[in-house]
Amino acid sequence: MFKTLSLLLAGAALTGVGAIAHAQTANAQTAGTMAPIVIYNDGLSEGWQSQSWASVAMQVQTGSAQPIKIEGGPWSALWLHHAPIYTKGYSKITFYINGGVDGGQNLAVKVSINGKILDKADMIQPKTKAWDPVTIPLKDIGGQDVNIDGIVIQGQADAYKPYYVDRIEIE
Repeated sequence: MFKTLSLLLAGAALTGVGAIAHAQTANAQTAGTMAPIVIYNDGLSEGWQSQSWASVAMQVQTGSAQPIKIEGGPWSALWLHHAPIYTKGYSKITFYINGGVDGGQNLAVKVSINGKILDKADMIQPKTKAWDPVTIPLKDIGGQDVNIDGIVIQGQADAYKPYYVDRIEIE
């Protein structure tokens, strides 16, 4: 089932993600919650690497943001990998996504454990030319209270046009 994504920013410009995400992170830390694990914020965080099998361009300059641009054939994916991270105390993966000029890509958000991508997924469809925040509960994709070593955003049976992702975190 497709999640309904709420509109964050409208228009063709791929800008403004960083300031909003930084403010949200500061608010979470003030509230006494665990600090988010930042995977990508205008660049990969230390220890993270791309093991993608889609056409991926890191740090694409789009105004003030530098998101990841992803485009691919059937079943291709963005796969960001790290040494195992124990997710106890964390409940969700969050990121911002923009469907680019076309939007509507059918994408599955998954995690990997021991280098194996789990079948359990949450389906999303980014909007055309709009940045949307996405929140995926770890429990819904098999990633809660386990050692995960990757985050995967995978296209489905059809090739897909470019979309953009920024500010990926485990919270």
